[in-house]
Amino acid sequence: MPQPKAVSKNTPKPATILIVDDSPVNLQVLVRTLDGTGHRILVATSGKAAIEIVQRAQPDLILLDVMMPGMDGFEVCRALKENASTRNIVIIFLSALGEVADKVAGLNMGAADYITKPIQADEVLARVATHLFQQQLEREVRLSRDSLDRELSSAAEMQRLILPRELPRIGNLTFVAHYQTSRYVGGDYYDVVELPDNRAGVLIADVSGHGATSAIVMAMIRAAFHACPTPPVDPPSVLRYINAQFRFLWGSALLATAFYAVIDNATRRMSFSCAGHPPPLLVRGRNVEPVRFDGTIPLLLAEIADIPVCEQGLEPGDRLLFYTDGITERENGSEELYELPRLCDVLSRSQSLLSEQLLRAVIEDLDAFAAGEEPHDDQTLLLVSVGSQHT
Repeated sequence: MPQPKAVSKNTPKPATILIVDDSPVNLQVLVRTLDGTGHRILVATSGKAAIEIVQRAQPDLILLDVMMPGMDGFEVCRALKENASTRNIVIIFLSALGEVADKVAGLNMGAADYITKPIQADEVLARVATHLFQQQLEREVRLSRDSLDRELSSAAEMQRLILPRELPRIGNLTFVAHYQTSRYVGGDYYDVVELPDNRAGVLIADVSGHGATSAIVMAMIRAAFHACPTPPVDPPSVLRYINAQFRFLWGSALLATAFYAVIDNATRRMSFSCAGHPPPLLVRGRNVEPVRFDGTIPLLLAEIADIPVCEQGLEPGDRLLFYTDGITERENGSEELYELPRLCDVLSRSQSLLSEQLLRAVIEDLDAFAAGEEPHDDQTLLLVSVGSQHT
């Protein structure tokens, strides 16, 4: 029994090929050459007829003669490349012209290749197979990319559901936030919870890296925070508890910075603990400076036996801006960083604005600095206002 022929991995799937040539002899040679390849073969004897067939049949590849009466091959190519519905069709020019300038002109119009007459059957078969296979791979890549984009978009939507849908008003404290991932999903997390005795718990965290892994760990941090066995009123205990849930990651390449604060409405004092995270900025009138703190190493690295607790007094009208380093480390096209002094400056200049307007001013200044350069890290801002005059 004869053995079936092995199919090359580089063999393209059956496609539709349009041959355009005003010479019946050339058409016959090309049809005979491509016969048996499994492709659907269409023919046209003029540029005008080729355009009409393309609109109806949408071929995958066109073998296009350059020298034709009326509408020549260059004009046909130009018309097809100017049309969004036909510009991705592979065009291979056929011509007796051997001048480099003619070949360059065709390639500059968007043609994929050039075959010089007299036609050699093996060359035609090889070039057609190569370009159809490349087109097939590009189509598969586009489909995979589109499918991945849909999945990542769904993941991003799920991640946004993990974040607080609405930030509460707790006593005289109001909260507004801005959250933007570098691409679809990220590792930044923020949360605000109401605590006994008219207190507020504020958590901000940043998992190293960005993407799916960081997003998963971010969701796990959220779950650990909300699973604290007692109300999260003691900042060191909260960070130790979260860290303990990640024993299986200790010693891995992952880490997470975190800052947890408890703000007491009655005493206007904030007690807090920091694990490698930038401290919030205290905005008091036009004066802006980081809250002073003693901290410890980031979470997810190892057991942390001792986490300091610090305190900060607050006054009516104060604001606290919690942020992740995706803000201060945002780059522009010259690879310059936005950095803390610029953030403090825009906060000082905009301190009289309402809370949402203030955050918008920061984002607008950040985007103006980046000048169109896409962010390489997630960006999170959480603004806490003490008193109602800023709402």
